[in-house]
Amino acid sequence: MAQTAIFTSFRNAGVRLVKAELALAEVKITFSEDWQDYIWIAVVQQGPGSQMVMKRLPRPERAAAPRVPTLTVRKNPVWQQDGPILDFFQDNHTLVVLEPEQISLYTYDSDQWRPRNTFSVAHAQPWPRDLRGRLHVNGRQVTAFLPGTLCTGTFSPPALDCRSSDDPWQLDQGSLVAFFSPRRNFFSGILAGPSAGASVIPFFSAATWSNSEQRQWLFTGTDGRTRLYQNELSAPVAVFNGWGSNLAAAHSNCGSGWQLLVSAPADSIRPDSLQAMEIAGHEAQPVSSPIELAGPLSALWTSGKNSEMVNAVMQSPATGRYEAFTLTVTCN
Repeated sequence: MAQTAIFTSFRNAGVRLVKAELALAEVKITFSEDWQDYIWIAVVQQGPGSQMVMKRLPRPERAAAPRVPTLTVRKNPVWQQDGPILDFFQDNHTLVVLEPEQISLYTYDSDQWRPRNTFSVAHAQPWPRDLRGRLHVNGRQVTAFLPGTLCTGTFSPPALDCRSSDDPWQLDQGSLVAFFSPRRNFFSGILAGPSAGASVIPFFSAATWSNSEQRQWLFTGTDGRTRLYQNELSAPVAVFNGWGSNLAAAHSNCGSGWQLLVSAPADSIRPDSLQAMEIAGHEAQPVSSPIELAGPLSALWTSGKNSEMVNAVMQSPATGRYEAFTLTVTCN
């Protein structure tokens, strides 16, 4: 079929096809592929000289067989406020909110969160546009990662020290550590921690998890493509198009045990949506119905002692307020 199509294209272009001994030029065509595209390579030999032409064709995405959703993503409101929320921590007694200029501490009393303390976030350089931040709380200790700045401290006694730093950020509970671009809103692609020495393309968000067979990673690249790695990080085993820039892993007692909460492609104005996905082999399969959000997501981070939750932040177009909520995956 391919040979017939090529011959037809030559004839339509006015090229006369003859036996090799009668030809003025000889064309050798090779079909190849890489992890991203199909590749056609043509070597044109005419007299003593030759020329190579290479053409890349995107791989068509295979349509996944429709599946009945088996899991449910549940949204649990936590907090809302007028100012931006970069990340947060919550347990039964404490709520900690990371904001651009401070960390706010609340305690639960009489069925509501009451202010307890605030800690100023000092930074030497102006914050970049689309500011992002990551918060980690371990008992009384708090760590905040911000572009070009690292803050560490304790709630009791109350103290917070912020300094200029290019230390890598901890994206999850410790399995995924990466360097953040100090003047942008994405990660550089250079990894640290357990994957120190490895690098991938620059990315907005990432997730890693392991099962009995292998460790897996997903990175939402700044080029709009999400790449799946398995066992090692030298080359992706699959590339997914049509995903948003936010994703996070959640551990559950359902399905394969690990789900990826993935945002749909959107901009900063239109509402966002989220859906749970599972990786089977080299394919991503939806395992929940999408949940529609009232506004665009500004943060999505794996949380919980056993990675059983995902922290999410969005801004409501109706009120302009920032809303923090957790997401969990349950079995139907």
